[in-house]
Formats: sequence, C-alpha cells, structure tokens
Amino acid sequence: MSQKYEIDGYSFESRSEYERAQKEKETILYLTSNTNMGDMKAVYKIYKQAAEKKSFRTVFGLTYMENLRKRLLGSEFITEDLLEPIPVVQTESKPSDRGMTANTATGKRKQAEEVLKRKANNKVKNFLIAVLIVIIGVMVFITYKSQYSVFTYFTNYKENMREELINEYEEWTNELEERESKVEEREKKLEQEEKQR
Repeated sequence: MSQKYEIDGYSFESRSEYERAQKEKETILYLTSNTNMGDMKAVYKIYKQAAEKKSFRTVFGLTYMENLRKRLLGSEFITEDLLEPIPVVQTESKPSDRGMTANTATGKRKQAEEVLKRKANNKVKNFLIAVLIVIIGVMVFITYKSQYSVFTYFTNYKENMREELINEYEEWTNELEERESKVEEREKKLEQEEKQR
C-alpha cells in the first residue's frame, strides 16, 4: 500500500511536495505570530519579499499570499496596479509515460542524440590521443637509440665524436698513403720496363 501524504485535508503526490507544504505551513505560522498584521508596511514587506523570492508554492503558501493581498488592497495602503502579482511556480512532478507530450519526447530524443555525438567525439579524441602517444613513443625510442641525441647531451659525446673524426681521418690518410705507394710502385715498374726495351 502506497504511503499517503496528507495535511489538513490536502493530498500531495510526493514526499518532497508534502515536506514543502509542511515547511510553508510552519513559516506562515511563524510570520503570523511574529508580525503585527495591522501594520500594513510590515504586511507589504512580507508580501513583496515572498513574491520576489517565490517563497510559497503549495496551496498553503498561495492561500496565505492571497490573504495578504486582500488585506493590503482592503486597507487601501496600496493600489492593485502597484501590487506585484502572486507568482505561481509549478511543483516538480514526474511525468508518466502516458502523459508525455511531443515536446518532451522530442527533447529526450535530442538529448539522446547529443549523448551519442559526445560519445563519438570522445572515441575520435581518444583515438587521436593514442596515435599521438604512439608517435611520441616511437620518436623517443629512435632518439634514445641514436648515438647522438638529447639523451647523450650530458655525456662525453663530444669527445667520442672527436675520436671518431680522428680515426676516420687516420684511416683516410692510411688509404691515401697505400694508394700513393701502389702508384709509385707501378711507375717504377713501368720505368724499368722502358729501360729494358
């Protein structure tokens, strides 16, 4: 059996509406007992603040606002055209599937489409991030494996480069000397052959 939410012969659909009605009723009792209802300035102040803040939403609060309005207009303290209207704020209630309007259905469809778009965008972003991470990882690996890189900057790589250059130069001079000696030998052989003729 579902729980009944009733106050003073009024029935409320949800617990939140019931609790709001109870709070409004307590607020009205407090205001009534602590305000001189004969002082129209005080009554107007309460009415104005409640209207601006939309403090009352249940049947108790709206009835109280209506009584304040009648009291102010009856006392001729203020005219009706200068008195703010009583704001009526709809209470929150869950729409049933049967009572769902076309606008609500369209709104839900649009929300679902937006969620799908966001998911697709997130997938694309995640894929691109993964690709960038792989590319950066490959670049770091290549740089790390190369002989002279950012990772070897603080080592003695300059000394190693100098030694390599010197070694290459020595090999090159040795090769040149060998070639020169071979050329000289051939020239000598050719000269000897000419002398023998």
